[in-house]
Amino acid sequence: MKPAFEWLRYGFHFGFDQPFVFDIKVLVLTLGISIKLNIAGIIGMILAIVIYRNL
Repeated sequence: MKPAFEWLRYGFHFGFDQPFVFDIKVLVLTLGISIKLNIAGIIGMILAIVIYRNL
């Protein structure tokens, strides 16, 4: 990526590092969530919403 667009990569990650595992010997349930957002993704989502509403 060109240095002029490096700021688009700035973002954050939140969620669980390790998934939650619920084991009751008959059933194993694994739950986890992880969301990674960056500036380019946010701009893309806003642009998609604007274009969708104008269709």
